[in-house]
Amino acid sequence: MSWTFFFDYVTITFLPVDFLLGIVPYNSSIMDQRIDKAAALANAAMYNSEHIKKYVHGAPHVKHAALRKMYGRMVADRYNYATHYFSVPRILDLGAGEGSATRQFLDLGAKVMAVDISNDQLILLRKQCVNYGDRLETRCEAVVEALRSLQRDGKQFDIVVANSFLHHIPDYLELIRLTGGVIAPHGQFFSFQDPLRYDSLSKATYAFSILAYFCWRIFQGDIIGGIRRRIRRSKGIYITGSMEDDAEYHVGRNGVDQEAIQKLFSELKFDCLIVKYFSTQSPFWQKIGSQLRIKNSFGIIAKKIN
Repeated sequence: MSWTFFFDYVTITFLPVDFLLGIVPYNSSIMDQRIDKAAALANAAMYNSEHIKKYVHGAPHVKHAALRKMYGRMVADRYNYATHYFSVPRILDLGAGEGSATRQFLDLGAKVMAVDISNDQLILLRKQCVNYGDRLETRCEAVVEALRSLQRDGKQFDIVVANSFLHHIPDYLELIRLTGGVIAPHGQFFSFQDPLRYDSLSKATYAFSILAYFCWRIFQGDIIGGIRRRIRRSKGIYITGSMEDDAEYHVGRNGVDQEAIQKLFSELKFDCLIVKYFSTQSPFWQKIGSQLRIKNSFGIIAKKIN
């Protein structure tokens, strides 16, 4: 993604913007299908092959060895659990992107359907996974639309994956409800790399995240552009059709509400575990934050109760 856009991404994803600027978070109940469409189209435009290297440079879960190892262990655990019930687990990878989740499940022997709105990323993914043959299926479509279509067709999956994805979705709770309709008995929902709800963090965690972010951000360019966007948004001004505003919809809300997600999974008859950890862009601050056991990001492991 472009650095113009990336300033918005990391600021809102990992930092308490409402704490910094006094922004009142938007209420997700007012979001409608037009907003979903705008967000999906903006993500398609921003996440194309031209920007993948820059994305990796600023994506902690891809960049840092410790987070990659943590994620790899969680993938293996989810796969091993699934094999108790399914000989060849079927994976639905939502917002598959560059394929950090897809490839690991393919390596373990699963069948994967990778869904993404960006055709460029799916083309790259197919090239990287050519040796897996027909165990990989790709689908270029907005995720919400794909879930509704799969549910109508009666398709079911043993694991639904949302890797660094929920924070891109205007109504992520509705998306999770939709996944419940395509998860098979004994199936699982698995997500990783989303920002904890900002007002659930301590002020010390706020301050440390801010420090870590800005020590990294100062060297990434487009400082003036990023500051201008923050000032504009602090006044409640969001530009319709702006790729920066639409692609990262959480610019106007209080992070991702892990407590609401856990409550929803309980209502859907899932056992849900929230896994909290520290995540930032700088390798130096990532190491310090991890040693201090600071938590500002989370993953989800939800198992369907039968």
